[in-house]
This record gives sequence, structure tokens and C-alpha cells, in this order.
Amino acid sequence: MYDSPRLKALKRTTYLLVSAGFQSRHRGYRYLREAVWIAWKEPEMLRSVTKCLYPEVAKRFDTTSKQVERAIRNTIETAWLYGNADTLAVIFGDLFTRSNERPTNSEVIQVLVDNIF
Repeated sequence: MYDSPRLKALKRTTYLLVSAGFQSRHRGYRYLREAVWIAWKEPEMLRSVTKCLYPEVAKRFDTTSKQVERAIRNTIETAWLYGNADTLAVIFGDLFTRSNERPTNSEVIQVLVDNIF
């Protein structure tokens, strides 16, 4: 069966997130997955995450860009604390291994976009 590019990107992003230990029950997980898809499709969105990307995600989920940013940040923090350390290290490399600092939302989105295909 033929998969559209969107479906392939969402499947790959879902695989990366779940295998790294991101919790799919969190709202931020869905926002993050959508943000990665949007950024993959329109890379210029990564230049202005707070002014372009978050509002676009918020519009798609009928919420505010502040709530999108906060939910994504919370999801990343949870994954960094309780996720699969080995997989996080493989996917995120130096971002994960540097002194237990949680990366920025933009950094995580960029790495996931780079790893979709």
C-alpha cells in the first residue's frame, strides 16, 4: 500500500519519539510530533519557532502557542528524566550526553527533523 510523505514522516517521528521514551499520553507529544512534521515540510519555520511554528501547531490543535511551547518543554523534560537513555544518546548525541541539561525545544525539533529520513 502506498504511504503519503506525511504518513511516512509521522510514522518515522512516532517511532523515534516512542523508542526514545517520549510519553504519547502527553499533549506535548502530539504537539511535538506535529511541529516536527511542519518543520520537515517547511524548514524555514525553524528560524522562528515562537513566531511561526508554535502558532501553526496551536492553530491545528485549537490552543495557544504558549500552551504548545510549555507542553512540548514538559514532554522533553519527562523524556530526558525517564526515557530510554541509550536511544536518546543515539538519536540526540551530544544534546543528550552533555551534563544532563535538557535541550531547548528548537534543538529537539531540529534533531528529529534531521532524523526523519
